Amino acid sequence: MTPGGEGATVPEDEEKWFEEMFRAFYEPVWAYAARRVGFTGADDVASCTFQTAWRKRNRIPRDDDRAVVAWLYRVAWGHVRNATRGEGRRQRLMALLRQLPPELSGDGTHDEEEVRTAMETAMARLRPKDGEVLRLHYWEDLAIDEIGGVLGLTPNAVRVRLCRARMRLADLLRGMCLWCEEAGR
Repeated sequence: MTPGGEGATVPEDEEKWFEEMFRAFYEPVWAYAARRVGFTGADDVASCTFQTAWRKRNRIPRDDDRAVVAWLYRVAWGHVRNATRGEGRRQRLMALLRQLPPELSGDGTHDEEEVRTAMETAMARLRPKDGEVLRLHYWEDLAIDEIGGVLGLTPNAVRVRLCRARMRLADLLRGMCLWCEEAGR
């Protein structure tokens, strides 16, 4: 018996079955993911799929390979959705940056990771209500009236709050001086 996580033990025959299943189906799961999220994201999706499969191994059909691969694809599909939502958030973040004043949109010398880190830091410094309206609009991709429904505000109040939140975010980013050549500038 070997450790199975969280203090449990796993019978060796179960571990052997899982290893065989992994060897047999990793490549098809990876290919499934690659067709949906590209080669760079496929490794993460396949890895997460088999981590989930290990945790939920008692739910995997054992006597039918087609049922096993279908089960794995269903799990992989969930991880693909998570990956694409993450990409959508990244694109909305870049869209938000394009709406900021030109001096804050960068000079092209900073990579996306640097920009993302600066944006996350600035978002964390915002007042909660400003951060929430920005997240609902850019991360969750809600329309003005939908945000109003979530926050209990009129559409006009949402527009005002969103405008002010963008200005406050721009001020924070300006203060962080991400694109300045010298810290004092």
